[in-house]
Amino acid sequence: MKLARPEFLLLGVIFLLLLWFFLRKRKRAGLGLGVLLPFEASTPKWKKLLLSLPWLLLYASLFLALLASSELMLRRKYQKIYLPGIDIMVALDVSRSMAAQDFPPRSRFEVAKGVVEEFLKGRKADRIGIVAFAGAPLLISPLTLDREYLKEAIEDLRTGEIEDGTAIGLAVAEALSNLTERRTSRVIILITDGVNNKGGLSPLDAAKMAAEAGVKIYTIGVGKEGVASIPIEMGTGAGILKKAVSVDEETLRKMAEITGGKFFRARDPEALRRVFSEIDSLEKKRVEVKTISRYSPQTHSLILLALCLFAAFLLSAALLREVP
Repeated sequence: MKLARPEFLLLGVIFLLLLWFFLRKRKRAGLGLGVLLPFEASTPKWKKLLLSLPWLLLYASLFLALLASSELMLRRKYQKIYLPGIDIMVALDVSRSMAAQDFPPRSRFEVAKGVVEEFLKGRKADRIGIVAFAGAPLLISPLTLDREYLKEAIEDLRTGEIEDGTAIGLAVAEALSNLTERRTSRVIILITDGVNNKGGLSPLDAAKMAAEAGVKIYTIGVGKEGVASIPIEMGTGAGILKKAVSVDEETLRKMAEITGGKFFRARDPEALRRVFSEIDSLEKKRVEVKTISRYSPQTHSLILLALCLFAAFLLSAALLREVP
C-alpha cells in the first residue's frame, strides 16, 4: 500500500497525540473517558474496559478518517504472461497412397491426422493453419488460434477427395502465401509419402521462395518403402490395390536444408510422434512473464467505515451514561 498525501496522516497523528495529552490532564470524573483519562482506584476492571469502548471507537474512526484524507491506496498485482507465439502452416498429403495400411491398425493418413491434432494441443499460443494437397493444394484453414475449428477441420479431411497426385511444390507455395505477416518465427510442416509429380513449381524452387521469405520448412516422409496395400472402391465393392510407394527423401532433405529446417523419416506411428515432439521442442519460444502493480484508492471505503465507527461511538457513549 502507499499514501498519496502522507503529510495529512502525520499531521493527524500529531493532533491525536496532543488531544490525548490534553484529555489526560483534564480529570472529568464520571464521563467515562476510559483509557484516555485515569480511573478511580476503586473502579472495577470490567467497568474500565466497558467505559473505554466508546473512546476506542472514536479514535479508530478518527484514524480511518486520517487514512482517507491521506489517500490510502492498496496495491493490486496483475500478472501478464506474454506468449510470443509463432505461425505454423501444416501441409498434409491427402493423396490416395496416404490411405496405405502400413501403420496397423490404421492407415498412415489416420495416424498422421491424430499426431497433428496432438501437436496442436500443445501449441496454444501459436497461430496454425492447414493446407491439404494431392494433385493440387487446398487451403483448409488459414492461420487461427481457434483449436476447436482446427480439430474439426482435420477430422473432416479424407484421402481421394482432391485430384490425385503429389504437388509438393504447389503445397509449399500455398502454405507460404498464408505466412505473409512477419513474426518472430514462421514455419511450414510438410507431411508426405510420395514424390512430386504434379504442378508447375518444383519443391526446391518452392523451398528457395520460403528461404527468401525467412520461413523454415520441416519435411516429414511417412510410410514404409516397397509395396503398400491401399483400399479402393471397385464396382463390386471395396478392394485392395497393391502399389509400389516411395518417399523422395533426397528432395525433402534438400528442402529442409535450404530453409534452415530439418528432414525426418517416420516409418511407424511412434516414430511420427517422436518427430512432432522434436519439432515442438525446436520451435519453443521463451515465455515472458511481466507483473504489473496497480494501486486502487480506498478513500470512499475508509470514510464509510469511519462514519460507521463514529456512529457506534455516539451510540455507545449515550448508552454508557446510564452505567452505574
